Amino acid sequence: MKLIETMRMDMRSFNLVHPEKGLLKYFYYPDARTVLIFRLSQWFYQFKIVRPFSYLCTILNDLIAGVWIGPRVQVGGGLVFAHARGLVVNPTASIGKNCLILQRVTIGGPNVVIGDNVALYANATVVSNVRGRAALNIGNGVIVGAGTVVTRDIPDYSIVVGVPGEVVKAITPDDDWVGFATKRLATTDKSALFEI
Repeated sequence: MKLIETMRMDMRSFNLVHPEKGLLKYFYYPDARTVLIFRLSQWFYQFKIVRPFSYLCTILNDLIAGVWIGPRVQVGGGLVFAHARGLVVNPTASIGKNCLILQRVTIGGPNVVIGDNVALYANATVVSNVRGRAALNIGNGVIVGAGTVVTRDIPDYSIVVGVPGEVVKAITPDDDWVGFATKRLATTDKSALFEI
């Protein structure tokens, strides 16, 4: 996927989280800056001659926002780092499209695969100790509750909470974070949104 197309998807998801009007919100909220720096690091990483800049972007994200996500992490478009602070992602992780990741989330261990439309809430930990060709899989549309520790596969469209994480409810695609935010935005009084 090309950089511009991916960043457009990122901004669409950002607007689901921050539906306020105005251009300044892209500068005010750290979510947009953090994802932009990460996408630049991925872009620089493609070219050997400028690859050192990809690591400088990673260091910049770490210094500014406390977000450690390297350029080798495979991430689909529509990424949102809401309240991005204290995020750590293993370089072998793979994250799908339209994922919402809140503060102090850890995605660690080798071969973690996160599906599309997944929400990882504050202090969630996804840790794999799987070696070799196997992977720990988080399905599409999963909601991982705050403080949850996930150490095994989670099926599609589930809510998982606790330590260790247990599936407590099955949901529909309309109930994942993207479906919920879209419905909320459709029913919001647009005149109540403030200009930034």
